[in-house]
Amino acid sequence: MSLRNQKELTIIAKEAFSKMFLVAKSLCFLHVTNTHVFTVASLYGPSMLPTFNLTGDWALAERFSHKLGKVGAGDIVILKSPVEPRKIMTKRVIGVEGDSVTYVVEPKNSDRTETIVVPKGHVWVEGDNIYNSKDSRNFGAVPYGLLRGKMLWKESHLR
Repeated sequence: MSLRNQKELTIIAKEAFSKMFLVAKSLCFLHVTNTHVFTVASLYGPSMLPTFNLTGDWALAERFSHKLGKVGAGDIVILKSPVEPRKIMTKRVIGVEGDSVTYVVEPKNSDRTETIVVPKGHVWVEGDNIYNSKDSRNFGAVPYGLLRGKMLWKESHLR
């Protein structure tokens, strides 16, 4: 191999390494942003009707409020399911630690209500469609550690 070819290969290798390093930095930036700052989620299902469409909406959620304890009643949150850890859910916060929450136990079958006090380090979450939602009425208060983000913005898939 001639010296000229070696120099050309060195230049090509440096350019390739430089571009690979740029791609790696970009992927790291996206990972850190998605894990700790913001995330985009596709939402679907009946539990949050009419707030979200049955066929799906796009949502932007920030990932730091729940870590700072800045989640309150009325906020829509993304959380890990307490009963199916691989499943991500979207629900509305009804109460935070220390709040007294009254809820309808079985909305499809009766008007019977129960009242609980949300334990320390937990939130009470419910779907907006109480007739078709698996939420704190089924599995109890949710630990803060299962919260993954607080909703900032939504966009409908359908126009």
